[in-house]
Amino acid sequence: MCQISQQIKFCSCSDKLAAATKHLKSIYYVWTIERVSGISDFAMDGLVMDDPTQLDELSAEKILKELNSKNLFDFDYKPKDNDNLEIKRVNPKKRYEKKKLIGSNLNFYYLFDKWHLGYSGSFSYEYEHYKNGYLEITDFKSNED
Repeated sequence: MCQISQQIKFCSCSDKLAAATKHLKSIYYVWTIERVSGISDFAMDGLVMDDPTQLDELSAEKILKELNSKNLFDFDYKPKDNDNLEIKRVNPKKRYEKKKLIGSNLNFYYLFDKWHLGYSGSFSYEYEHYKNGYLEITDFKSNED
């Protein structure tokens, strides 16, 4: 039986992103990797919330499986413990909306040689931007019996 599935690629070409987003009229997705840069001087309590497992047609479970089985990045990337990967929905029609809505992003963190669902953003660490880009999603047919 032929089944349509999706292939995901994390593209880092900022020039392609700028050119593509200029003409997009529908929703697209961007990603960011943050890396631990040091220990935080501030002590803070926080609220623990369940992480979204679905973002439109993107399944966190499928992305997690793909991240842990092969390199999905278009650059030489070696994840380090506590790296955070965030995928966000961008709606060009609401480009200047500053609110961050619950469920408008997916978060993953790398720990013990494996990606996990959620955000490792411990309040005891400081994070810095490492890399970002856009998510390229292509459909393909697979033969599954």
